[in-house]
Amino acid sequence: MKPIYLLFAALFFTAHAASAQVMFAPEGGYNICTYTGSTAGHPRTGKNAYTVGGNLNFALSKHFSLLPGAFFVRNGYTCPYYGQNLYEGINTIEIPLSLEYQIGPERSHFFIGAGPYLDINQDGIFKLTGTLPSSRDMRIGNGATDDINRWDYGAQGWVMIQIAGGLYVRGTYLQGFNNMTPMGDKKHPTIDTKYATYNQDIRVTLGYAFTVVKKKIYYDKNGKVIDKKEWKKERKEQKRKDKEKERAKREKDRK
Repeated sequence: MKPIYLLFAALFFTAHAASAQVMFAPEGGYNICTYTGSTAGHPRTGKNAYTVGGNLNFALSKHFSLLPGAFFVRNGYTCPYYGQNLYEGINTIEIPLSLEYQIGPERSHFFIGAGPYLDINQDGIFKLTGTLPSSRDMRIGNGATDDINRWDYGAQGWVMIQIAGGLYVRGTYLQGFNNMTPMGDKKHPTIDTKYATYNQDIRVTLGYAFTVVKKKIYYDKNGKVIDKKEWKKERKEQKRKDKEKERAKREKDRK
């Protein structure tokens, strides 16, 4: 996970050096998870759970922003399993990266975004209920006796409405591209490989964004707000005039 922290730090200081506004938004809400495929020949039913985490927002322009994030996600499913009921609950660290676009004028409250995500499955529970109840820790990996792959990756898209101030609500859809069935489509007697397993999530989350690095504002000599390019041009011209005045003063003193 260290490279992720380094990435966030690099984005933070780059934006700060570039005088861009940076915001942080803790966010959490309801997660509707669906794993495609089957277990023991039975289709799975998604188990609704939760997600919590946060995004950084790096303003790129008036309408575009870059949003790296990190979330804890609870995924899972239930299905019939040899006369009993199986529940698998999986704890996942999710790292999304989105490009956000603000729809309409600068003060519009409507946003859309999309980008890739990476899931790292941490641990989970394999639980049977029925005539012979039992439970154990999930086996995570890509071996023949594992329950689910360690990694998933895919794409996510979302729409967001700013309610008031920094408060907002977001609806997100995620589609995984990695086959989550251990060993892919290889046949093995101890695991069900009839169908590939792909992650699909629908989420509704509530968040609050606040500024951690304010956008630097530039003024001309009359106090009017100008952009950075104009400010640099004005500063360069002022330095040229100051040098001319200094040179003229030295010449006058010599006389």
